[in-house]
Amino acid sequence: MIKKIWFLVVTLACAVLANEIPDRALAEGGTDHIYFNGKECRIKTHPLNEFIAKYYAEWPFRPSSARPAYGSPPLYTYFIPEDGGGYLAYWSIRDSSLYLDSVTINSVSLTVPLDRNFHIHYGKVKDNRIVSVNIPPQEIVLNTSAEKRIVKNKKSEPLFADFVSDTIEFDCGIMEYDFVVNNGHLSSFPQVISKSNWVGKRNRYEIIPKPYRDFSSPFENYYKILDSLRIALDMKNSEELLVQFRADSRFKWFDKLFNINAVDLGYEFSLYFHDEGHSFYVSPKGDTPFKELLLGLKLDENPAELVKLFLRTIMAVRKNPSFEKWLRYKMPLMNYYQVHLGHSDSIVVLLEAVDKDRVWKDVGMEGQYVGALCFVNSVSTPYEFILSDNGDVLVTWAEISKDGSFYDVPVDKKGFLYEKFRMAFAARMKRCNDPNFRTKQTASNMNALFCDYLIIRHDGTIEYGPKSGDL
Repeated sequence: MIKKIWFLVVTLACAVLANEIPDRALAEGGTDHIYFNGKECRIKTHPLNEFIAKYYAEWPFRPSSARPAYGSPPLYTYFIPEDGGGYLAYWSIRDSSLYLDSVTINSVSLTVPLDRNFHIHYGKVKDNRIVSVNIPPQEIVLNTSAEKRIVKNKKSEPLFADFVSDTIEFDCGIMEYDFVVNNGHLSSFPQVISKSNWVGKRNRYEIIPKPYRDFSSPFENYYKILDSLRIALDMKNSEELLVQFRADSRFKWFDKLFNINAVDLGYEFSLYFHDEGHSFYVSPKGDTPFKELLLGLKLDENPAELVKLFLRTIMAVRKNPSFEKWLRYKMPLMNYYQVHLGHSDSIVVLLEAVDKDRVWKDVGMEGQYVGALCFVNSVSTPYEFILSDNGDVLVTWAEISKDGSFYDVPVDKKGFLYEKFRMAFAARMKRCNDPNFRTKQTASNMNALFCDYLIIRHDGTIEYGPKSGDL
């Protein structure tokens, strides 16, 4: 019962966070701010995004990976391109003209705890987890493709925003303002507007850039610097823990197989269940479909077991070429911030943990259970895969964007989640006979214990579980 309550709390928190995100156009991907009357104000219309959507073929800023705490403002939480995220821009008004003062890209340490006074003095204390790199505004305006262009003046200076012609709206808390800009010149000064009359609600873009891909951004060198700063910070704060682990001779195999990017106190295998231990953010050595994995080591657990789990996972994935191809395609897109790999005696079926052998038998999985891959982004769990040693993959959860697709599987575009949060589902495994999660049920499903899942067989075919009905 406690686990169910915890799941509902997390689900509510995710919904709240999703609902607090401004209703942005698909291409919007950052946070823009302006100083006005001595206050830092949030721009609602994202003028830098207007430029990016018009001139960039691909989204140039990485949709990075901050993890929001429930109830805390998502200051440095950047989402996937569809939800907004990737840069932090500051603008100013000078001599009746608009200037882009600075653009930074940010990353969050995985190991450094928040300053203990951060939440008390929110906005006054620097977040000690954040590392930042400044990109000169001039370079952003010139680099409109993956082709590297040379910027003669690398010094970051305010840039006259002659590329902006729009109505700019910004929120200063109690008051909201707007002003009109033509080729960087103000044709009207900021005036108070009604909150019910936001220009930012309309779809502003005719062309939407393609999603971000690693190694295609014109700012790749800046991200290399950003990554090195974050890794250095994490490594520094992981050293003491790693000394303890390396004192155990069994840990040598873990060290040989993985580059350890960070170690975090607290082990979270999935979104809903927590165990005491440590989290290891690792990059596998050698050619694998995984860029980075999150592995949880429980207290007193043999680290060699994680090595065995990973090797069994690689063997299972390689027996399913279509799934491995999908993983290799998906990993560089950065549409999530961590991928958990874990082994459990149970499988999460919506609100409960069910014995894995019971699930295995009911859905007709073949081979032996290996483990679970759980993709997690800022506000939800878009994918959860259960792996068999013969290469079959049980998909218990596949949540995609409104216009997205998954293995060309028909998706469920009905119900509250689709209408409110633009979520479509290819799989959301549940009990067929649970009256809380169905409105109708066909006679053919009466004997089935679990519904609304699918299996990617090792030969690439898709096998559908029974449907429980519409939510």
